[in-house]
Amino acid sequence: MYQLVSGNLRLRHLLVIVGLLYSELGFPADTISELGPWEWLLGSRDQLSRQISSLGHNLDEWLAGEGVGEQVNETYLSVRLNQVAGSFDGYNSKLKIGGRLDLPRVSDRWKLIFESDVEELNSLEENVLDDAQSSASIGGFRYQNVTDSGWEISHDFGLQARLPADPFYRMRLAYGADIGNLWSLAIRQKIWHYDSRGWGYDTEFSFIKELAADRIFSYTTEFNFEDADNITEFGQTLTLHQTLGAMETLSYELGFLGQNRPNLRVDDYYTRVLYRKAVFENWLIFEVAPQIIVSREENWRPQPRLMVNLEVLFFDF
Repeated sequence: MYQLVSGNLRLRHLLVIVGLLYSELGFPADTISELGPWEWLLGSRDQLSRQISSLGHNLDEWLAGEGVGEQVNETYLSVRLNQVAGSFDGYNSKLKIGGRLDLPRVSDRWKLIFESDVEELNSLEENVLDDAQSSASIGGFRYQNVTDSGWEISHDFGLQARLPADPFYRMRLAYGADIGNLWSLAIRQKIWHYDSRGWGYDTEFSFIKELAADRIFSYTTEFNFEDADNITEFGQTLTLHQTLGAMETLSYELGFLGQNRPNLRVDDYYTRVLYRKAVFENWLIFEVAPQIIVSREENWRPQPRLMVNLEVLFFDF
């Protein structure tokens, strides 16, 4: 189930990733030889989850001191293995790591964050079509708040993992509201600045309509701007989301992508079907997305592609 057409996506890849984390936390390296791969994966995932949760809880307790009271600690780590095979681009594989260190007793608004796949450092085309090859990683602090008017606001600041040090600031805003009895509006705005790249912004508007209890239609428009290149990217997507069962969905997408330089133009048309399912409890997530891309760069020749993702979530709450 975890193979691409090229035959390179196997459970062994995931075992190696978890094994590296497992050994870094001081667990015996030969445990996998005593158990079957699946039993070892289950056991090591549970132990890693407890270790990660304990890290957040202990740090929170140390910073907060005594007498603050018990609160659920939502520290987590995600490891995502992304595989893409295309008729023009061949096969490539990426590993994405992200997470959050929760400090609820210190403050319910402060978090420690880290990301190995930073969306604002990629182009809109790379993010939408899963073409990003960036290995940039960031770490820092997040302060989040919900205003009385319904806006969710967060401020991130920290460093990109590179030499020399590259400090960054990022502000996110999100808002949702009903439009009459049929439609809803979701707005997401991100403004960012990196010392090495200058500033930019990402804007997203989505109009959402519930067609049935298990079907939702959305129409999304996105704009990305980076001051250093003075380029505005834009895209629009029509999506039909269908719920198949508990933690199992199917989405049908049709969209296009473009930019304003050297002239206002559309560069890509794409369509895809995204199937997403929690294959084991709520922490092992499988995604598969066959897609067709028609690109200006390839003289408008259709390119069939297949994307497969396998994600493991480590948490104990």
